[in-house]
Amino acid sequence: MNELPNTFRNQPDERGHFGQFGGRYVAETLMPLILDLEKEYRKAKADPAFA
Repeated sequence: MNELPNTFRNQPDERGHFGQFGGRYVAETLMPLILDLEKEYRKAKADPAFA
């Protein structure tokens, strides 16, 4: 049996990634759109009027 470290996390890290591989399972052609969405979400999240 392999003794691998447990990297399971219930919450994402500071970059929004889960575990060792990040947890992003999106086609590469969609990544620019996903990154734009992430950027705009972070801006909205920091805006008190968004809450």
